[in-house]
Amino acid sequence: MAEESPRLPDPDRELIPAAAAQTAAPEGKPARSPRKERVWFAILVLTALMLGAALFFLAPQGFWSKLSAIGYSVCHQIPERSFFAHTHQFPLCARCTGMYLGALLSLLFHFFRGRQSEFPPPALLAVLALVFLAFAFDGLNSFAQAFIPLTAPYQTTNLIRLITGFGTGICIGAVLGPVFNQSVWSDAQPGAALDSFPRLLGLVGAAALLGWAVYAGPDWLKAPLAVLSALAVVFVLTLAYTVLAVMLLGRANQHKSWWELRVPLMLGLCTALAQILLLDVLRLLLTGTWAALNL
Repeated sequence: MAEESPRLPDPDRELIPAAAAQTAAPEGKPARSPRKERVWFAILVLTALMLGAALFFLAPQGFWSKLSAIGYSVCHQIPERSFFAHTHQFPLCARCTGMYLGALLSLLFHFFRGRQSEFPPPALLAVLALVFLAFAFDGLNSFAQAFIPLTAPYQTTNLIRLITGFGTGICIGAVLGPVFNQSVWSDAQPGAALDSFPRLLGLVGAAALLGWAVYAGPDWLKAPLAVLSALAVVFVLTLAYTVLAVMLLGRANQHKSWWELRVPLMLGLCTALAQILLLDVLRLLLTGTWAALNL
């Protein structure tokens, strides 16, 4: 009987443990090194802290003034078109307050529902499109009301601005939520999170409660909502820029957890803070004041 030749080690098998130590990547692309991930994450955390510190020291003194510096980058902040908690003006106008709080609410709804990657069905999209058109029409009417009053079809109010803002915020979440899930996760699920009119009505009901708290709630409830509206600006921008980051880095659909997403997510946060800081500086240079736009 012939003697069996000794079994040689399989190079491919020997490489498996080393490859397993690295973050998985699609076929044809190099795996990501955990060490490089840690280094980049540390660099981005430090960058975010530096940008946050720059914004903090650039803004006027006082907690509400520094909070207002976030809204200063995206909103006119006209007092007559804003809400107040005690004597402190919200960081955003009525319309922007509704829009960013509505977007925050809608995005959290999508994330708690899972990782569904599809947009709402056509009937719901049609309703959301009408809501956005109402937002745009009221915005144009408000603009006309400020500059050419005789052409304004009606006198808009902060309540109307708040309602249309919340509606548009829900629209933003209904689009950004699925886009985020289908771009980021490797295990994105089929189907839409906002898939029926009952769920839409539930979301609208939650938005109505938030809207009531902003419009007519006690000051002790308005104050945290004012803070939350400013943080919502950072949250929404961060998610949008995270989607862009995974595309530019070639890391779409490669993440199974938020921890695996930490580098693109921190890059999104850094970009959001950089945008806020840059727009603050530009507006300050153009107007010479931290006050609201004078329309």
